[in-house]
Amino acid sequence: MNTERLGAGVRCYVAKLGDKPIAFIAVAHVHMLVNYFRVSRLVVLPDYQGIGVGKRLLNFVAELYTSQLPEIPFYLVTSNPQLIRSNLDGWRVKRVGHGSSGRHDSRMNRELVNSNSKRRLSVSLQYSPKHKTSEA
Repeated sequence: MNTERLGAGVRCYVAKLGDKPIAFIAVAHVHMLVNYFRVSRLVVLPDYQGIGVGKRLLNFVAELYTSQLPEIPFYLVTSNPQLIRSNLDGWRVKRVGHGSSGRHDSRMNRELVNSNSKRRLSVSLQYSPKHKTSEA
């Protein structure tokens, strides 16, 4: 069992098939110079990977947050090839590359730089809900 803490203010959601939990997502509310939500964890049990469970849970939670708090952006930073290549409906690419402290020393970027995935290509995505009007 992984005893790593998710941090204060993280909300967790579980997808179930019948009574069996099959997927998990954790969402953090970040209060920095910019106020935003971000996916902290997205996990799908191996027997249910590759059939769209994670993507449906991700979209459900993103829609839930952005419909209730449309003024606060909702982000996902991932290096998962299935999510990157899946052409997620409603998501816009905000950044592609490797983590670096660069000019934008944000908490999200520092966490990526200090993570095990700093050498892997990652993509930052922002959910653009259907209920919002198009922005330029």
